[in-house]
Amino acid sequence: MDDRDHHGDSTAVGPSVAPTLEIVRGNEQGKTTRLKLKTRIGRERENDLVLTDPRVSRYHTLIELEAGQWVIRDLGSANGTFVNTQPISEPHPLSPDDRITVGDTDLVFQPSQVGLNIGAPSHPPHSEPAPTPLPTGTPPRWGRSWIVGGVVLLLVVLLGVILFAFLGSGQNGDQPSEATAVALGGSEEEFILVYDDDFSDPSSGWDDAFDRYTTKQYGNNKYYVEITTSNLVAWGLANRKVADFRIQVDAAPEEGSNNNGYGILFRFQDRDNFYRFDISGDGFFLLSKFHNGEWVTLVPWTATSAVNVGHDTNRLAVEAVGSQIRVYANDDLLAEVEDDTLDEGNFGFFASTFSEPNLTVSFDDIILWMPKGEALAVIPTLTPTRLRPVTPTTVTREAEALPAPEPQATSGIELTPTEVAEIPAQTITTAAEATAVPPTPTVTPTPEPLPEYVSRDLPPARDAVTLPGRLVFPVFDADDGTYHIYSADSDGNDRVLVVAEASQPAVSADGQRIAFRSWKADNRGLIERGIEGGDIWRFNTFFEAARPAFAPDEQSFLFHSREGGEVPAIYHTRGLEYEVLRRDGAPIQGESPAWTPDNRFIYRGCLGADCGLILSNLDGSFPIQLTQDPSDTNPIIAPDGQSVAFMSSRGGNWNVYKVNIDGTGLTQLTTDSTDDGLPAWAPDGETIVFVSNRDGQWSMWAMDADGSDQHPLFDLEGSVDGRVQLDVQSSRGWLEERIVWSQ
Repeated sequence: MDDRDHHGDSTAVGPSVAPTLEIVRGNEQGKTTRLKLKTRIGRERENDLVLTDPRVSRYHTLIELEAGQWVIRDLGSANGTFVNTQPISEPHPLSPDDRITVGDTDLVFQPSQVGLNIGAPSHPPHSEPAPTPLPTGTPPRWGRSWIVGGVVLLLVVLLGVILFAFLGSGQNGDQPSEATAVALGGSEEEFILVYDDDFSDPSSGWDDAFDRYTTKQYGNNKYYVEITTSNLVAWGLANRKVADFRIQVDAAPEEGSNNNGYGILFRFQDRDNFYRFDISGDGFFLLSKFHNGEWVTLVPWTATSAVNVGHDTNRLAVEAVGSQIRVYANDDLLAEVEDDTLDEGNFGFFASTFSEPNLTVSFDDIILWMPKGEALAVIPTLTPTRLRPVTPTTVTREAEALPAPEPQATSGIELTPTEVAEIPAQTITTAAEATAVPPTPTVTPTPEPLPEYVSRDLPPARDAVTLPGRLVFPVFDADDGTYHIYSADSDGNDRVLVVAEASQPAVSADGQRIAFRSWKADNRGLIERGIEGGDIWRFNTFFEAARPAFAPDEQSFLFHSREGGEVPAIYHTRGLEYEVLRRDGAPIQGESPAWTPDNRFIYRGCLGADCGLILSNLDGSFPIQLTQDPSDTNPIIAPDGQSVAFMSSRGGNWNVYKVNIDGTGLTQLTTDSTDDGLPAWAPDGETIVFVSNRDGQWSMWAMDADGSDQHPLFDLEGSVDGRVQLDVQSSRGWLEERIVWSQ
């Protein structure tokens, strides 16, 4: 038994799936929010629910799940938190229709209505389960032995009574009943009912589990799997091993897009080896296998009228006898294949999102038949039943704060690059810059890895498109204490080491040449060469120089460097030389410059007291402030020159944003609570790739240019955030790195 209370015949066990808060009074009236395991409410942008009510504190209240009960606690707010007009001073359990008041805002707490019969009692009385009908429909035919005679009829009745005693218990899987003997899949063997579960007993062996993106739990005489993000699969297993069998289950997508999928996992040996039978809410099915971590399609996505569309229930079935596999929907045979890769394993069911987030699927009345004389082998539960604590283990650096005032010129004399490099730092640093405090690294929790019952490994979506071109990206090698540059196809295949001991790549438009920052002890600086090697041009030898960028005509570079002082300045190559860019005679201080197609550039810097992204002519004239947050950095311009993608920690953690080239239309593209950054545009401008550690490891992700359809591409097999041990002082981690999408 778990640690929740059970009262009589109640079957609504544990918290409902995805409770909601509806704002019924206040500035955000009408808005409904789905609760997370912890939902923080207040005025600050990093809250899970942000309220603009001025009487609400910056961090006002918190709702979280504790021991199976949703509770609310005040966070020391100035005006207090009220439940049903009563102030709370301690954690307070929430009930349906509770009215929560914070400031001048009222919210109503509601458990999800998923699976509830409106107008019916929440806890229906227990009743004897009806006899399970034998499967009907298209082949295979389920043979029966009909014997005429009153004695035989009496025997059938008696056996039926015995069957009633076992059905619905979820425990009769080890006690076969010969009353349900059938002929399976054309086999001459007799198959008998050995296992069934109607999910009325929450201790029947299926896991209650909660994590950042998924929930799976008993409730309302069903078992639910819920996913709140895109491109994810979560499953529940019976934790019983079987070889030959027929399994069926009633499944219904209670909430979510019809583009998502759900179905049956079988012959599940581990998370890298199993078969998967999908159907989608818009009438398609798929049969595939995951073998040694690679997907193999057995039957591609196929339209069928046998699948009920929308949120209707579908009775799904799989037969596996030796190498012969059949899949059914609502007793109609959909496909039959031969495959002998996996011959036994666990079984269960799953819910799976693709491009659309938020999916809840209920499963009910799972039944399993297997050869007469065989019994299920019970295996240990593979999945945890509660969240593991998050332990802070990594250091994430905030963006360095640039000085607010615009620097003044030290003289009216133009300086050569060498002369600039020789000027003492204090000579070209303003008083405000001299007193600027370097940023302090802040410790943030390492994102929790995905649980064992959750995966990003998905079969191809029905409309999956392979992205063209190659991605060029840095990976930090912790063993070597340095970066290396790699390239790979968009699916991570054909991975090639491009440059060792280097990072911050820039690639020419034709994909033939690369510029990068070399970390080699005997060859430091900024280097340009052919993508496959050849002669090199080291156009800057200072170890403080960083992040080179090809000009549109590919005849020159922009980069930033701290060679003239701690505060970086923007430099431009002219022929074989380079010089600092100036505005009103003073060096343009900033970093991470990026060219626009019309030969202007965008960089992270300041105009007066306003810091953010700045658009400027190459001669420093006509600067335009595009954004106004000092953490905005690493801009990359769309191929059409009309918008800019960048990364920022303005919301409390790093995310990807987009703004129009005139400074309008600021949009946050990613919203995950972990770190996303280093955006890069596809050559056609339709897709943006970025890196993310949202699953506890750094991976390459892609999304549409409007932020939709976010999905992982491949694991980077290392971090993008590291300090090069050869020069820790000059290495600033992923904040100076770059990803390139090459032709």
